[in-house]
Amino acid sequence: MPEQLSPQVMAFMTTRLRSGEALQVLMLLVQSPERWWDAAAVRRETGLSQGVAGRLLHQLASANLLDIRVTGDVRYQFAPGTPELRAEALAVCDLYFRTPWLIVSALPGVNRRSLADFADAFRIRRDDDR
Repeated sequence: MPEQLSPQVMAFMTTRLRSGEALQVLMLLVQSPERWWDAAAVRRETGLSQGVAGRLLHQLASANLLDIRVTGDVRYQFAPGTPELRAEALAVCDLYFRTPWLIVSALPGVNRRSLADFADAFRIRRDDDR
């Protein structure tokens, strides 16, 4: 029987994450919980543009998932506002590592066709497969 997402995980994903890129940034910060990140550092690690990285950091901070420190730049650190939010964020990241298809397919705005197209882009084809 395939694994199902709990109602708590589904609620977290639909209210706190709006895209695969947001999940990518959240996972980056979860993996380095002591580090403070700015948009330029997230850009270097993810390949997202600095503007998108900054927007996603702001979005995650607005979702009460990140602490903010203002220095020369605005920096962010994974620090959910409640123990429940921390548990939900860690559960989503853990599930992604175990079953990425399940998590990605549950993100808002993702449909099976777009996932199949994405996966097909990475298929290795021989010349005679065309």
